[in-house]
Amino acid sequence: MKELTSGQVSANDALLEFGKVLGQGLAFGTVAGRCSAAQAAALRQARNEKVHMRIGLKWREFCPKHLKMSGSQADEIIRLLEEFGPDYFEHTQSVRISADTYRLVAPFIQDKTLLHREDVLELNSVNVQKVAKAIRESQRALAPPAEAAPPQPEEPAATQIFSDRVDALDRRITEILAEFRDVGKRAREVKPSVVSKSLFRSVLVRMAYELKLVSQENGVG
Repeated sequence: MKELTSGQVSANDALLEFGKVLGQGLAFGTVAGRCSAAQAAALRQARNEKVHMRIGLKWREFCPKHLKMSGSQADEIIRLLEEFGPDYFEHTQSVRISADTYRLVAPFIQDKTLLHREDVLELNSVNVQKVAKAIRESQRALAPPAEAAPPQPEEPAATQIFSDRVDALDRRITEILAEFRDVGKRAREVKPSVVSKSLFRSVLVRMAYELKLVSQENGVG
């Protein structure tokens, strides 16, 4: 076995101490259903800098041993930080809501309050659920009726079906992007209400997030 120098031993000791301290805080926060933005950022730094490799461990081994949580839990905290930023952890310190619900109401949060129908509401679980319900109902009301699928030829070649669907997607994306740009332009010109503008931003955030997931599923980006 290769003998470690005193400098290497000190570095490894420091890493283990880092994992111990961070792990204690994260374990407590996870049990309580909370995690601070600073802890999430430190967790991301630990993974990005591959501290686990410096002490001969895989990430999924390092997390339960030194961070007192599973690798999937750690990855989820980092994913939330990258999607929502540090505000997510600050807002959810006192408000227990799911990531899906936060995704809906995030555009309506300003200065730790909720702006809804020209009202300024306290940022708490009851008001968050109220606003999220209103957004869901608005989205359902605005959703266009489903278009009937075009008739398919009998037993077409699989490759032709795929090609036709990709072509159709391309046309629809062009139309949707044009609609987004037109609505955004009108929003800047006519200055709609805070709720309408926030709803438009919520739709934009949802579209961007869903496209990011599809891209990752297909190895893009």
